[in-house]
Amino acid sequence: MAPRLWLWNLDAEQELANPGHTTSTAATRERIRHLRPWLERLLDPGDEVLDEGRPGVMRGHYLGVAWCPTPHALRRLKQAGALVPEAPPVEVLRSANHRRFCASLGQGLPGARFVEDLDALRATVEGTSLSGTWLLKRSLGFAGRGQLRATAGAWTEEIQRWAGAPLRRGEGLQVEPLVERLGDFAIHGLLARDGSLRIGEPTVQRCSPLGAWEGSSIAGRELLYDEREALIRELQTVAEALHRIGYFGPFNVDAFAWRGEEGRRFQPRSEINARYSMGWAVGMAGRG
Repeated sequence: MAPRLWLWNLDAEQELANPGHTTSTAATRERIRHLRPWLERLLDPGDEVLDEGRPGVMRGHYLGVAWCPTPHALRRLKQAGALVPEAPPVEVLRSANHRRFCASLGQGLPGARFVEDLDALRATVEGTSLSGTWLLKRSLGFAGRGQLRATAGAWTEEIQRWAGAPLRRGEGLQVEPLVERLGDFAIHGLLARDGSLRIGEPTVQRCSPLGAWEGSSIAGRELLYDEREALIRELQTVAEALHRIGYFGPFNVDAFAWRGEEGRRFQPRSEINARYSMGWAVGMAGRG
């Protein structure tokens, strides 16, 4: 197998949200530098990395691989002399990573909903949240970005300013109760164009209070047996839905356990990432 040339465009959601976005921010470049020890676990012997700001042409035959195969990422790989991989159309990438797609498969938390306009957002925020707080999420956020906490029952100018632009653009917002998490988990899969699925091992994730990934390991006793089974079933359900809209490639489903009134509850699908993710090398070791 030919060596691979990797492009770690960890800010792919910015390009999906803003077509034409091509320049990584200093914050993204610093994030890649900080996460490089984890990212390098994706590399096989002979693989190379196409660093931002170093677009030199590679010598030899390389297979291009992007964190997410956006149009800009594919252009960068082609310019570097790599064999450009087959990839879903950008419209499919955008739909697969959009929170509207995740919401279309059903909500898991009490009172959660995907809203499309300010009236629906206001009705939700002014309603009762089981925790007293709502968490508002923009449709193409990543690494814990694009979120706002809102006190249930309080419709404020801050919420209107924060939510106005994405709602006017027709992006919608995910709104869900902010619950106490007891553990964060994920499961990864590799979806072939024909719909066949390679399933990874469930992982436990260490996340910041805002939901940014900080580390992964194979899930042991932290994940209960019925939760493991639910997570695997959810991955299969998501794979079928992704195949229907034309997506193929790597993806993962994030999940978490949370504290309810009657004890531990499990949310088997909190996010869908139709791309590589930080826990991939752990969850898919030897399978992808």
